[in-house]
Amino acid sequence: MSEEQNLINSNKKPLDLFKEWFEEAKKSEINDPNAMNLATISNEGKPSSRIVLLKSYDENGFVFYTNSNSKKGKAIFSNTNVALNFHWKSLNKQIRIEGTVTIISDTEANDYYNSRPHGSKIGAWASLQSEELNNRNILINRVEDYKKKFQNKNVPRPSHWNGYLVKPNLIEFWQDMPFRLHDRLEFIKNKENWVSRKLYP
Repeated sequence: MSEEQNLINSNKKPLDLFKEWFEEAKKSEINDPNAMNLATISNEGKPSSRIVLLKSYDENGFVFYTNSNSKKGKAIFSNTNVALNFHWKSLNKQIRIEGTVTIISDTEANDYYNSRPHGSKIGAWASLQSEELNNRNILINRVEDYKKKFQNKNVPRPSHWNGYLVKPNLIEFWQDMPFRLHDRLEFIKNKENWVSRKLYP
């Protein structure tokens, strides 16, 4: 197969291309093919990043869930500009996404929260995410307290636990090529349309 046949197809829509790569990653990545790096900017202008899990995606964007009182939640509150990065080492491919964040509806968040294991629901109540923890026993005790509180009861979604939609305005597809002459295809949102261009490696 020639190099030309191996290049990223610039005629495809970005969401279709994402789906194709994501489905491929599901077959080859040993752990968490939906893991993505989320980069945020604090109100002091300082960047911060961490790995979160993609839970759904469609034409509107990419959805993850987190505690709104966490470091990333507070950063998003002050600056809705974020970046995502999927890196699939097994494929030698990555996808960069830049966009803005909005909180999804309570109905959507409730539906996903109710699908989680019981222990994860308890954990959402027990963890004061990103705050200082002086002793892990404090966390364990909080878990036990909430287990008792919700014993034989439905565990409701905490108001501080939300879903976030990253609406992309830039998506870049990158794949490894010999001699570091990598293939890069960038899509930029122009109103309702995507405009693509190839980039130098």
